[in-house]
Amino acid sequence: MPDARHLLNHPPNFSYLRTMNEEQLISWVRKCIQPIGPISTRPIMQGQAIYLEGVLFAYVAGEQLWFRTDDESDLVWDAAGSEWLRGAKKDGTPTYEPYRSAPESAYTDEKEMRKWAKQGMAAGRRGKTKL
Repeated sequence: MPDARHLLNHPPNFSYLRTMNEEQLISWVRKCIQPIGPISTRPIMQGQAIYLEGVLFAYVAGEQLWFRTDDESDLVWDAAGSEWLRGAKKDGTPTYEPYRSAPESAYTDEKEMRKWAKQGMAAGRRGKTKL
């Protein structure tokens, strides 16, 4: 899990890349992942959960894509500069969900999208479904 320095970070600012709305982003993911297999989606919270072969591997909320992570893959996401999906408890205490922000290359390059999706799939297969 992240240490306190992550509390000072802000979600990554790829706004110059994010001209896609949620529906367009899901279409992009669908196109990129098609060589691996068809994805399915399900509305959840403020976005869409994305599944491949029944495994929850990603989450889209607005213009942001998040991939599933776990202890085994955290170092890979850290090296890519990916931020944690954060929330808050009712009392305002910050929480971290097992999802990391997609690296900017996933928004523009199909091979990169598949590379990061495979990381998310591996973590999804190792973990319990959450979201």
